[in-house]
Amino acid sequence: MKLNKDITLDYVLYGLKSKNKREVMRDIARFVSKQHGQMDEVALFDQLLDQERQASSAIGMGLAIPHIRLNDLKTPLNMLVHLDKPVSFDSPDGEDVQAIWVTMSPRADGPRHLMRLAKISRMLNNPQLARQLKQARSLDELRALLFNVEHDLLEAA
Repeated sequence: MKLNKDITLDYVLYGLKSKNKREVMRDIARFVSKQHGQMDEVALFDQLLDQERQASSAIGMGLAIPHIRLNDLKTPLNMLVHLDKPVSFDSPDGEDVQAIWVTMSPRADGPRHLMRLAKISRMLNNPQLARQLKQARSLDELRALLFNVEHDLLEAA
């Protein structure tokens, strides 16, 4: 799903049953490594967790944006993960996280990674969108919501 000229949403996971931040990162690494056979699950998990140790990816309003750059990745990868139940992510507002936008970029992307991250952050820094992402009750509802976001972003691009 192309959200604008710079951001494509590659995967949407709904109802992930991870019980804590560590399990969330493990489950994300497992999913991505299965989709991209050349990516090592353990190395991916370690890098996600390492980045999370340096600074929480939680942005508030029940949202987080984990982001990493990878040597083995050829094109950017974005996924939205909706958790079955909110988990603690050391959020600045203290709210547990239920919706997670994961951004992975090729190591060589440099400033483009930061530009994508800034656009994603601006998009998600909308209280109405944050509420809708967290309250989505099915994969179809989440996809419909993202379709509306896609339409709005493409018109604004």
